Amino acid sequence: MHLFSRTISRTLAPVALATLLLGAALAPASAEQATYPDPADATASLNDIRRVAVDHDADRLSVRVKVVDLRRKSDAGPAGLTIRIDTRSGRPGPEFRLTTGLYAGTDYQLMRVRDGKAVGQPLTCTHAVRLGFARDVVRFSADHECLGAPARARVSVKMADLYDGSHPITDWLGEPGSWTSWLTTA
Repeated sequence: MHLFSRTISRTLAPVALATLLLGAALAPASAEQATYPDPADATASLNDIRRVAVDHDADRLSVRVKVVDLRRKSDAGPAGLTIRIDTRSGRPGPEFRLTTGLYAGTDYQLMRVRDGKAVGQPLTCTHAVRLGFARDVVRFSADHECLGAPARARVSVKMADLYDGSHPITDWLGEPGSWTSWLTTA
C-alpha cells in the first residue's frame, strides 16, 4: 500500500505542476474594479447620476454610469455626459475626455486633453459608447492601447442637463471635480 501511494504521488506531482502552470498562463490579466454610489442630488433631472462602476484591466477601461431615467428622446433641451480620464498621477488633470449626448442618435468623442483643454482631433482608436435605455445605463469602453496602456487610471464623471436653459443642472459623481480612486492593472 505504501509503495502504491508513493508511485501515485510521483506520477501526479508533474501533472499537478503542469496544470497549475497552465492555469496561471491562461488566467485573465489582473484587473481592478470599483463601484461608486451617488446620492439623489440632481433630482430635477432624469439623468441624475446614481452609480458609476469602473473596470480597468490590461485590455480596456470600462465605465458604466447608471442614471435615474435615460430617455431615447428629449422633449426639450439636451443632456450630456463627460467622463474625464486621468492616467498620469504626476501631471495635474486628465489626459483624456469623453463627451456624449444622452439621447438616441447623439454622437460622442474621445479627445486628448492637456492643461484642461482638448487638443488635436477626436481619437479614432477603438472605443465605444452604448446607451442602454431599458436599464438606464451609459456604457463607455476604450482599448487599453487607446489610452496609452496606463498601469493606473481614475475617472471623473459629470452630467449636464439643459432641459430648462435658464436653470441648467449639473451633477458630478461625488463632489464637483472629484475623482474615483486609482485603479491598477498590475
